[in-house]
Amino acid sequence: MANPFSDAKILYTLPWNSDVVFAVAFIGNDKVAAANRRGDILIWNLPATGDKTPDPAQRLIGHTGPVNRLLVSPGGKTLISASNDRTVKFWDALKSEGNPGTIVMNDGYVRAGVSVAKLPDPPPPITVKVVEQKPIREFTGHKEWIWGLALSRDGKTLVSGDEAKQVILSDAQTGAEQRRWKVKHWVRALDISPDGKLVVTAEQFPFIRDGDTDVGLHGWDAQTGEMKFDATKQFEASKVLNVGPTSFRFSDNGKYLAFCLGHIDRDGPAGKVFLLNPTTGEKVRELTPSHVRGATDLAFHPDGKHLFTCGRDRVVKAWQLSDGAQVHEISLAIGDKKKQGPFTPTLHAISISPDGKLLAVADSSGQVVVCTLEDRKK
Repeated sequence: MANPFSDAKILYTLPWNSDVVFAVAFIGNDKVAAANRRGDILIWNLPATGDKTPDPAQRLIGHTGPVNRLLVSPGGKTLISASNDRTVKFWDALKSEGNPGTIVMNDGYVRAGVSVAKLPDPPPPITVKVVEQKPIREFTGHKEWIWGLALSRDGKTLVSGDEAKQVILSDAQTGAEQRRWKVKHWVRALDISPDGKLVVTAEQFPFIRDGDTDVGLHGWDAQTGEMKFDATKQFEASKVLNVGPTSFRFSDNGKYLAFCLGHIDRDGPAGKVFLLNPTTGEKVRELTPSHVRGATDLAFHPDGKHLFTCGRDRVVKAWQLSDGAQVHEISLAIGDKKKQGPFTPTLHAISISPDGKLLAVADSSGQVVVCTLEDRKK
């Protein structure tokens, strides 16, 4: 079978500043939003060709802590963000006007952890004019850092999870809380099934010691909060969960449930990626070869046939869902890949455009990398 992504390549490297970019999301097919540890969110308008790297067009202001998750409502009308400031904020993703402002790009970042003879000089700072916007509303029902964020496929129900072990369902249009329940550990990732009936959580207690299994992979009834399955036990013997679950995702057609391992805050064993039964949580397949040092995020391709993952090894992998085969790999290595040190900047998050033609990754080196997944000359 021909590799549908054989022509994939880097299209843009969107520079920002010296802080970690934690989250990324496409707004339609021609805009990409990203958020960093400072609480800033930027939006870029992507040109039809890859001839010139665009400057950011908008800056969304309101968060006072790191932004951990970004997602977009169906149709791309609303951008939703979750943060360590304990809020979920909603933004008008299609609005282009606002107050004029500026942002400094390339503010002196020097990459560390790369074994090369001489680090390149950082690019000169650039001041860019942007339009500044404030959120249209926010949800304040959480009392601790929010890591889990998901939206039902109809855009009506928002699910969020925090480090107080709380999972909250709320009305995505009004922000009104509908129900909440408590889980065993801190919520690191979650998703809601396409039919809106099942919520899955990846949980972890942060201070894991050898021999402990302070983690959880659970399925919950979205209407009652009752546990429907516990997928933790099938992984306990191998202790692979001790490295920490980082991302959970249902495919849009509901046939697949994927999760990956490799906590973003610590080194550990290889970053494993698994496919689970979306109803029972039972393990169906492990995708190999694993990411080195940890997998950090995943996204299903709109074609319903492929899964993309990114990791601490600065690699993006494309997997074929029918048999679990890796069909392509995009390396974003800095310098000599074999000589990279333990603190080489990590790829933190991944997003694919609705038409499946573009892919973006959030980079801890303070930039966003946009790749084309097809030959743009065809």
